[in-house]
Amino acid sequence: MKRFSLFLTVLLLSQLHLLAAPFVVDYYGVVSQSSDTSILKMAQDIFLTQLKSIDQLRVDDRRPDISRTLQTLPDIASSSHVSFYAEINEASAGSSAVEWQCTFTAIGTDGKNYTKTERYDSYYKILVGAKSAIEDVLNQLPAQNSPSLSVQPSAAQASSATLRAESLAGTWSGEPYTDKIVLLRGGRGFVIFKNGASMNIAVKVTDTDKNGNISQIEVAQVGKPNASFYPSLPRETALASAANAKPIVWNFQVTPEGTLSGTKKTLVSSSDSPTGAEEGTESVSWVKK
Repeated sequence: MKRFSLFLTVLLLSQLHLLAAPFVVDYYGVVSQSSDTSILKMAQDIFLTQLKSIDQLRVDDRRPDISRTLQTLPDIASSSHVSFYAEINEASAGSSAVEWQCTFTAIGTDGKNYTKTERYDSYYKILVGAKSAIEDVLNQLPAQNSPSLSVQPSAAQASSATLRAESLAGTWSGEPYTDKIVLLRGGRGFVIFKNGASMNIAVKVTDTDKNGNISQIEVAQVGKPNASFYPSLPRETALASAANAKPIVWNFQVTPEGTLSGTKKTLVSSSDSPTGAEEGTESVSWVKK
């Protein structure tokens, strides 16, 4: 009886270990013949951050050169992990219009390809729509090498305030060094800087009025620090300060006009700091496009 109990215990522990083990994806970037290298590079970085934002997923960056995209299919060696890449091509949409055709491919540990192709009429649509396409491809994988993409919401996420936060989804602007800020449904998004860097962000409702309307939100950096997140600082100062910097956090009041007005906690120039920068706050406003 003791041996049987020990066997059950070992079996249970092994199953718990498998459940706890992260699902691993090797990311190989973007393949394209398009000459619009700046957009391709930005899309390649966005796809990586979108993969990393999926719960229960660990992503290994296997790009041979993170500063550029591929022109031919990646050389993917056999692996115990799933491999992932995207192909982007310009496609004619009639008259002089151009669409972007994106094919997302996951190669399972069974050696088979699982794909999904989408056409987007603008680069913005790629950024907004790619996350769901990526998840659809991963959901095609056999059960034994597929992540569970269903996420149980926390108590805060299940509240009516968080559901109302979806009304904030869209493209925003307002900061001089950002190209655009994209807030997605579900409390996530990303900031695209004019220097080409992209930052993953999380959006949380921090207060509502008596009618349940959003009155305050917090937007916070998700992921590792990057010197490119501080374009207002001299490059050397940003490089020296970024590694130990706290995540950037915006605290906004939602105005009756629908704009976001508040403060941004980030690195600011300081002659008193050995690195030339210290944590401080700036006044900022975002306007929905």
